[in-house]
Amino acid sequence: MIKSIQAVKDKLKVIAKEKNMEFNSVMRFYMYDRFIERLSKSKYNNNFILKGGFYLSTLFGINNRSTMDIDTAIRNADFTDKNIIQMINEIIKVDVDDNVIMNIEKTETIREEDEYGGLRITLKFRLDEYSDSFHIDIATGDPIHPGPNDYGYKSLIGNEKYKVWAYSIETILAEKIETIFSKLEASSRMKDYYDIYLIYNNEFETLNKDSFRKATEKTFKKRNFSDNIENCLNIVKNSERLHIYWNSYARKNKFVRNVSFEDAINCLEKFVDILVEISV
Repeated sequence: MIKSIQAVKDKLKVIAKEKNMEFNSVMRFYMYDRFIERLSKSKYNNNFILKGGFYLSTLFGINNRSTMDIDTAIRNADFTDKNIIQMINEIIKVDVDDNVIMNIEKTETIREEDEYGGLRITLKFRLDEYSDSFHIDIATGDPIHPGPNDYGYKSLIGNEKYKVWAYSIETILAEKIETIFSKLEASSRMKDYYDIYLIYNNEFETLNKDSFRKATEKTFKKRNFSDNIENCLNIVKNSERLHIYWNSYARKNKFVRNVSFEDAINCLEKFVDILVEISV
């Protein structure tokens, strides 16, 4: 591990230049990295399961997927605010000798209509004179099929790998498709469409189609989704509102600028083709 504060900054500057990213964005990912090492070395390393944008960025490159938080699911633990806060406090106090200080800044309940409920914990971090904050979103209850992966997370600036757990790609897909089709034009979450695009272009050929169908079936059942997915696809495909949302998302995120909404929809359509045999 690189321990010198200046050496860390220098390495992060090199990464920012190589990946054509802002330094502050790379620093934020490094702070996610610092939390993951603490989690991996804590007694709670089997309780938290990575999912969402941060996990996808570790798979497909931090220059290809930005995120403002770490999404996790929790298992084998009481899902109460008091217990979760205690767990996070113990995790961030794990000494990994990296000169980073983390503290809980605030906690809040995630609105159910946004993320199906859960707890959001904002962590304040500091490395030398640099300080900022990020969220950890924690949820529970959704099925994971065929089960969480034993994931060897690779450190951003070193050669270390940290053992943590992560969602299966099949379940990530299932949840994003359900979110897209349940919200339709009511959602401006273009990151879900972009993630579908990323997963298709990186994982489609090796995707276990049967596991994907089963994961989707379980997710639909858990979330009480029963609409016709082909009809839903046609609605989002022809939505002028979603096209406007996409163009705004692309303007704000340069990694999306060469991807059209039609590109994302075409990828979504490929996954729907796999699912049409599901009876929902």
